[in-house]
Amino acid sequence: MAISRYLTPQKISLLVLVNLYCDSVPTSSATIPILSFILSHLVPLVSSNARSTHSAVYQNVGFSIQAFEDVLLGHASTMPGRTVLDVFLRRMWEINSFDALHDLFSNLGELLMRTREDAEREAAAGVVHPVDQIFLSRTSPLGAFIRRARLEFTRLQFHDAMKLWSAFISYRAPTAQWTRRIAPLASTGVDAIVADMGMKENDPLFEVAYGHLEGEDITEQVISADDFDRMLEFQLDQLQRLGCRVPDEMRKQLRTMLGPSGVVLRQSHLVKFFDAWKAGDYTSAFDNLHRYYDYAMQTREKIHYQYALLHMAILQADFGCFGESIAAINETITTARENQDMTCLNFSLSWLNHLTKAYPKELKRAGYIGMLGSEREGLLFLKSKAKETKMYNLLGATLLNEAKLCLATGESIPRAFEYMYQASHLNIRENINIYGSQMLLESTLYSRLGIVHISSVHCELLLHCYKGSAPIDEQIRAIGRCAFIASQSGRYDDALALLESIPLSTHRSLKFHQYIYHCTGLIKLRRAIRRTNWAAVDQLLLKLTPDSSTDPELTFLLTEARLSSLIQRGRHPEAFSLIESLAQELKDTNADILQRVSMLITKANLFAKVGNAERGFSVALRAASIAFKARLMPSLWQAIGLLANILNAIGEFAAAGKLLDAVIPQSLEHGDLSLCATLYAFQADCSMGLAGQDDPSTSNGQRRRAVNVNKAEYYIDRARECYKRVEDIEGECEQLCKKAILAKLRGDEQLAEEWAQNYLATWNAARERIGEEVV
Repeated sequence: MAISRYLTPQKISLLVLVNLYCDSVPTSSATIPILSFILSHLVPLVSSNARSTHSAVYQNVGFSIQAFEDVLLGHASTMPGRTVLDVFLRRMWEINSFDALHDLFSNLGELLMRTREDAEREAAAGVVHPVDQIFLSRTSPLGAFIRRARLEFTRLQFHDAMKLWSAFISYRAPTAQWTRRIAPLASTGVDAIVADMGMKENDPLFEVAYGHLEGEDITEQVISADDFDRMLEFQLDQLQRLGCRVPDEMRKQLRTMLGPSGVVLRQSHLVKFFDAWKAGDYTSAFDNLHRYYDYAMQTREKIHYQYALLHMAILQADFGCFGESIAAINETITTARENQDMTCLNFSLSWLNHLTKAYPKELKRAGYIGMLGSEREGLLFLKSKAKETKMYNLLGATLLNEAKLCLATGESIPRAFEYMYQASHLNIRENINIYGSQMLLESTLYSRLGIVHISSVHCELLLHCYKGSAPIDEQIRAIGRCAFIASQSGRYDDALALLESIPLSTHRSLKFHQYIYHCTGLIKLRRAIRRTNWAAVDQLLLKLTPDSSTDPELTFLLTEARLSSLIQRGRHPEAFSLIESLAQELKDTNADILQRVSMLITKANLFAKVGNAERGFSVALRAASIAFKARLMPSLWQAIGLLANILNAIGEFAAAGKLLDAVIPQSLEHGDLSLCATLYAFQADCSMGLAGQDDPSTSNGQRRRAVNVNKAEYYIDRARECYKRVEDIEGECEQLCKKAILAKLRGDEQLAEEWAQNYLATWNAARERIGEEVV
């Protein structure tokens, strides 16, 4: 059963309302609400590539007659004692036959502005229009609606016109008992001509014409192909802007409405393409993309060809086929230049810049040499082109990319803030809705500055205030960042609960599922390493092996966790080889300065673990220098802690104590308890070293020694508390061992024995807990 191309009962009702407006039935106060209601259901949604994409709200194309009642009931008409709804419903029920429906469309031409020929003909015939009659321009939205409605009605075959009339009868039926004024009109039944002929419901002729109204579902008559196309446009806008999939309920409704009609809409293939793409169904996504653009070429819309290539390039990159992706994006750029499509060209160059930054190794293997020169030159080119073409979305994204480049290369933090504030001003002025990207970037910046509570606040602000407009990808990243912040303070269960709170519908997208899976696995892996549960560590490392589709940041975090497990398990040669290979790889790809400093710190820490801390002095000093210049404060505190440990190893306890006193208060504000525990442990070693330098033969020396030993015990207790909160078993047991040694040095053998027993109890409890855990 074919659906209508354009006309529906809702549009017939809108035509009746336009008639009322042109007859000046509504009062002046009701004009704006009524026109707003009409235009809200006629003007199409803002295109997904327009500037104010977020302003595209869903238009309910299948709205019921109740929508008219809600709008018109509260407004008075020019007729005393009657509302606009009374007059509207009377006009609706005056269409009391199929012939009256024809008259409605035949008389629509009377509402349009008169041409010169029409005016001369009416003057000769003596036709006089009312003074308050409103005529519509043929090019106005209402005029265009009337002209298309007349054209579509004349194109209807008799069978389709009868279906439209039947649908209108059913649509209007709930208002039959609205007022006593309408009751006489409604009493004639569905068709006044049938009533005049004396036919009733049981008559055979009546049953042939209207017997189907009670039992037939008229859904396909209520939704036209034009309305369905607008619904698909809305779905595309949501899929592209939020990066989600079509919900199951919506998919069933779309299939129900479109399935029996036999109509093939080009946009439906694009919706299926995005849905299959997010689901990770490469074959279906590829097929639907080809079908969409095959239909586009059949309708001679060749302008879409470069967008087909662009989608193909992004699709190939998402599935790890970078060679094919580079070939497709190069063809996209060439075609966009030939067609002078600056929008597609600039977006392609922007995406290519992102790809070269996110996957440098993969592109190098694919043979990509480079098209935009250096990254900074590429961003400057994109920014200038975005300003020329007024592509504010691209301009805002480019400003944020410049801020990211400043952070990645260790340049001035104020300059990064400047770029972000420019993007924020552009976002407010042009309403381009890049709040999610901006807040995630600000969260990253404050995290690098060591102000972790402000970093967490920006993520929560994104989730609570901009959740409805931010893409799903950015929401998941914000949740993942909050989870990692919680895990730093030892709240592993809270972190995992945050990730588990993500709706199950989000897991229907393969990319999002992989990101959540890796975040959850990384938090569990960190916990297992600190608990020394090596069986769980091996299984988690095996399950979390990264591939080309894994997020680059998560890949690096996973490598860090692997290094930590190797060092803690005493497999130092493997750890050193992995550090050297990764450091060279990061240098070749010009990776983020934070990752390179992290490798320097890990290398210096490895030297300390093998008992040769002095060899790591230059490495730790270099890491501290770079971190200070780039304002990577947590990395700076780690490097300072390693330098203090090296000074302790060579006997410079006073200098080590001054360094640690400078960074411990700031690290406490950062909230990374593992780092705080390490610094406290170094401070305890420093105090014990100073106690060893005091002369016990003098009273002053004995007093200073006692003070330093008490300080060491205090720092050991603080380090033990931090290790316990992050569930670091080896660190906690090491502090218990130090407590036993201190008690023995004081001559308290009983207390030393108690601390030794506490050590054994803590270690055995950890072993028993590991035995009970199920990986």
